Amino acid sequence: MHQDLKDVKFWQVHTLLKGLEKIAASADIPMLVCGDFNSVPGSAPHSLLAMGKFDPLHPDLALDPLGILLPFPKLTHQLPLVSAYLSFARVATGLGLEQRRRMDPAMNESLFTNCTRDFISTRDYIFYLADSLTVESLLELLDEDSLRKDTALPSPKWSSDHIVLLAGFRCKPRNRR
Repeated sequence: MHQDLKDVKFWQVHTLLKGLEKIAASADIPMLVCGDFNSVPGSAPHSLLAMGKFDPLHPDLALDPLGILLPFPKLTHQLPLVSAYLSFARVATGLGLEQRRRMDPAMNESLFTNCTRDFISTRDYIFYLADSLTVESLLELLDEDSLRKDTALPSPKWSSDHIVLLAGFRCKPRNRR
């Protein structure tokens, strides 16, 4: 997605989350929200995913030429989403030292999930409903040096310009309604 359409990216994430909120309210099921969100950690869409809210003064939302972001107070969600990588980083034994080095200590997300010749950043995420799932395992993150051996992604070894994120989950016991 085009870099200048930050308001549209935010609106797309908000619309997705509001739809998932309706599903969660009508069905007692575990839920994963994962994919390429074309938004870096700390961006308005990432903040909405990770915290259910955002700073209305966030620079990502300074331009709203279509007027799709008003009113700001309604642009929230109530899903108890947690990043799979954040939850694993919180557990002292969850990630080894090498894996911790491949994570952003401020955001507790991978240092990157997209690595092209002129761009490297995190764009992909795995979020889950913390009240119904527990992270059991994560696929080891790649390091930039090994990816840069072939210049960038995609490469002869890796077929996409994004690295694979993979998590194993266990369903938590649920109280029947």
